[in-house]
Amino acid sequence: MPTELEEALTTAGTVTPLIQKQIDPVLLEYQRRYAPLLAAIPTKQWGSTQYFFNRRVNRPDSGGVVDGGARPIGNSVYEQAVFNIRLYQAVGSVTGFAQTVTRDLVGDLRQLELDGTITSMMWTLENAILWGHDGATVAGQYPISTGLDYLVSNWVAGSGSNAFVNAIDVNSNFALRYLDQLIDIVETNAAMPIGSNYCFLMSPRMNSAVSQVLTSQQRFQAPQVTIGAGLNVPTYRDVPIVKTSFLSPRSNQQGSVTTATATTGGTLAAATYYYKVAAVIARFGEIQASAEVSQVTSGSTSTVTLTVAAPANMPDGASPILYKVYRGTSSGTETLLGVVDAFDITGAAVTSIIDTGTNLYTNSSGNTGPAAYQGTNAGAFPRSGVQEDIFLVPRDSNFMVRPYTRDMQIIPLAPTVTAPDTLPFAVLTDTCLAVRAPKYVGRMSRLVANL
Repeated sequence: MPTELEEALTTAGTVTPLIQKQIDPVLLEYQRRYAPLLAAIPTKQWGSTQYFFNRRVNRPDSGGVVDGGARPIGNSVYEQAVFNIRLYQAVGSVTGFAQTVTRDLVGDLRQLELDGTITSMMWTLENAILWGHDGATVAGQYPISTGLDYLVSNWVAGSGSNAFVNAIDVNSNFALRYLDQLIDIVETNAAMPIGSNYCFLMSPRMNSAVSQVLTSQQRFQAPQVTIGAGLNVPTYRDVPIVKTSFLSPRSNQQGSVTTATATTGGTLAAATYYYKVAAVIARFGEIQASAEVSQVTSGSTSTVTLTVAAPANMPDGASPILYKVYRGTSSGTETLLGVVDAFDITGAAVTSIIDTGTNLYTNSSGNTGPAAYQGTNAGAFPRSGVQEDIFLVPRDSNFMVRPYTRDMQIIPLAPTVTAPDTLPFAVLTDTCLAVRAPKYVGRMSRLVANL
């Protein structure tokens, strides 16, 4: 006759269907990001599709004169700038059935989905504020606003009101002197002290590199300060250090790129052209560029077609929103030729990019696209390995502001005849990043945080 223990062991398998499943009601948020920039940038309500503003770029001349003399009449010089406010949207839905059967476990499922969608929208905005390009997406179905990657990219002084440098290509390991150099660049351009009215913007990894350098000086460091709502951050030389996930480098690399050429339809001269392509990933940022490829052209009316494979194994299954094309005429000399949307005008994902010599088309030369290269910059180089950037940005609305028409508005949608048991909704915002004084912003490019 079996003992009580033996009976329990032999019958345990037969009661398995009767054992109630217990699920922890605490929901794990498996996707997380730092997105503090939205809180750090001043905002401004705006009632139009474009944000116009004026700025004085030169004051009247003055100087000494002889007794009874007069100087020529002088006038200030003004210019007007504009930023396009873009609509960002997310649409979600739960069914009434799902709302009911999950109530005991998660409470209000629809509210849970709303909260998650709003958080996702914040990540999308932060990524666009850093990496977006208005000109590359203006002709597509998913236009986004221009970000710091394009607006803070004067590696050499231009002319007129752009006669300044606000970016330096480091291409080296991080050292504390680069933060000092960044402060000096902006302070020289702005002719004003740089302190708590600014903030450093960097990845968590780069923040760790800064902390390691300052370990021996911790007792001399300034205390943490609060910027934005509940954003408590450390400082360096009184400048707050803000972390963002969207400058974080990883080993992710653009997929394979292959080339082909045609002798008609373009303006490329006979030569050997070298290319690298890098994707800007949704809610992530720019990744490591592809391996270098080259193409020989002939004649003077050639085009080069780059067939691109989407990056694999991206975090959270994210996909590209932009592609950055780098070109050179000798190996290893590629600089930024232009930026294109990751979706063509039909909404199809881009699989090929055509360099005509004057612009970049996607998927087919028949597609309508920008009339010229967008974002061309001879000072911008493709990043490799775990290179990343540091920005020094103002928190003064005179210099940088985020105008918005509707700031994170939730719109309930109606069920349809074909889906009567749905509870749909949309989350909308209309906004952009307006850098009113680009020389008052600074950037250090292609740094490596060795930990």
